[in-house]
Amino acid sequence: MSAMKKQKGHKNGVGYSIPRDLVIEIVSRLPVKSIARFRCVSKRWASILLHRDFTDLFLKMSLARPRLFFMVKLKGKFLFFSTPLPLSPDQNSSSPLVADRHMSFSCEFSSDGPGNSPSRPVCGWLCSKDENPLMCNPSTGQCITLPKVTSMGPVDTYLGYDPVDKLFKVLCVSTDGCRVLTFGDGEMSWRLIDSPIPHYPLRSNEICINGVLYYTAVSLERGMPYLIVCFDVRFEKFTFLIVNDKIWNSTLINFSGKLGAVRPDPLYFFTRSSTSLELEVLEDVENQKWSKHSHVLPPLWRDIVGDRTNLYIVGMTGTGEFVFAPRSQLNPYIFLYNVVRNTVVRVRVQIQLGVVASKSRKTFTFLDHVQDVKLMEAPSKSS
Repeated sequence: MSAMKKQKGHKNGVGYSIPRDLVIEIVSRLPVKSIARFRCVSKRWASILLHRDFTDLFLKMSLARPRLFFMVKLKGKFLFFSTPLPLSPDQNSSSPLVADRHMSFSCEFSSDGPGNSPSRPVCGWLCSKDENPLMCNPSTGQCITLPKVTSMGPVDTYLGYDPVDKLFKVLCVSTDGCRVLTFGDGEMSWRLIDSPIPHYPLRSNEICINGVLYYTAVSLERGMPYLIVCFDVRFEKFTFLIVNDKIWNSTLINFSGKLGAVRPDPLYFFTRSSTSLELEVLEDVENQKWSKHSHVLPPLWRDIVGDRTNLYIVGMTGTGEFVFAPRSQLNPYIFLYNVVRNTVVRVRVQIQLGVVASKSRKTFTFLDHVQDVKLMEAPSKSS
């Protein structure tokens, strides 16, 4: 009789017969849109699905299943889409990957210039690159405007994540100093921090790996023009790597937890005529030691790529494939190059925009996107 009462006892939409921990475990495996709907069922469901125990578990599971992420530029706005990575891309597939359109289908950023596109996704969030930064979570649709940066000159903003304290930080670099803001701490005010070497960033080339934000920059001091800046997000400290122009002009990627710099030889992008891929990996930050790797593309590269537009390196998957994608196609093919097998695979991505599709000419592709269902508080008044 008591068991029957437990099964019949339902309040606020949650059955007493289902332990809270089991509810969290089950729901954490559902799509983001389902979680958003379940939060509206009742106050009890909302309390469970907004609790840190649930959001941390969901983020942990999402980190184990990274997605391809697409930003489509349309009339000064960016529309966000994502799709799971191909699990076993052993052969060219005629079935496209269908990209999901996120709830935050559009967020406006200030300029049409390429340097003013949002940052790379970092643990599910993006940040615009201007003096009045906008933080956006495509999974929840939440957009938060940060306090305006008061600076004497142009500013560049970068997003980093500290996996130890589980905090996002936004770094602002300008000619009159560097500032940092901790996102989600309530007040969210900008703090001046010391930068031993004044520098001018290259706006479109950054990546955050294991709590370190890397970006390319030009030194404003004589004798060391080309830099890769390493910013420790947790301790808010800078390290500067003096590099040659070849590394400086490369695309920064996550190479199995290390910083990698990839550049086609000899161009700045890949075409059907490309024959090799040049990779340098940062092995020792303190001693600034890099290892060099050169990979000859297989003969099938030319046929599989065909007469398509220029391809750009996107990054490297956890299973060891380099990923390439164009920037001027709405429904692009992505290309996966496996160094060990010496194979190239072509996969089509389907992004549905309806009648506006023909008006869009820019698609940015990123690896390792994760979905975060945590809701952040908007900043309070700050100086």
